[in-house]
Amino acid sequence: MNRRVAARYAIALMDLGEELQALDRIAEDLRDIEQTVHDSRELKLVLMSPVITPDQKLNLLTEIFGKRFGDLTMKFIALLVRKGRAEYLLATAEEFLQMLDVKRNILHARIASAVGLTEQERQQLIAKLERMTGKQVRADFNTDALLRGGFVARVGDEMIDASLKHQLELLRVQFSQTGTPVLN
Repeated sequence: MNRRVAARYAIALMDLGEELQALDRIAEDLRDIEQTVHDSRELKLVLMSPVITPDQKLNLLTEIFGKRFGDLTMKFIALLVRKGRAEYLLATAEEFLQMLDVKRNILHARIASAVGLTEQERQQLIAKLERMTGKQVRADFNTDALLRGGFVARVGDEMIDASLKHQLELLRVQFSQTGTPVLN
């Protein structure tokens, strides 16, 4: 899929949202679109189908989102569908949300820990990442038993590996390079 097409629509929607001071409302609607399309394989197939007419697609999207979304977002969806670009709805939503996060100095982090973290531990970890990056961090947490202990955080393009597995690997490399008799 051509992300440039989606980016152009996202930029246009961003400009309009800024002009009308409706960025937060649009972002809320687009997060809902993102979640709904990701959760529904059928909806994704409908949006991509060349067999289903634009009117049918618009009727379906209006039925799903019409009562929940603001007028501006619904007009934007109608524009995409009428232009034959319904398949770009998800990509446009993703592009818009990424642009808005960049504009607001927000980074996304995916954090995997060996065990589930308490809310306090999560907040402490987010605060530490925010100090390290100088930006606000929005984090998604999951568990990965293979880590044995600690955590791995992917923040933007960076990876911070504070896992026990990684620490043990560093020790193994250090011992193998120095020829320590403990491992020989």
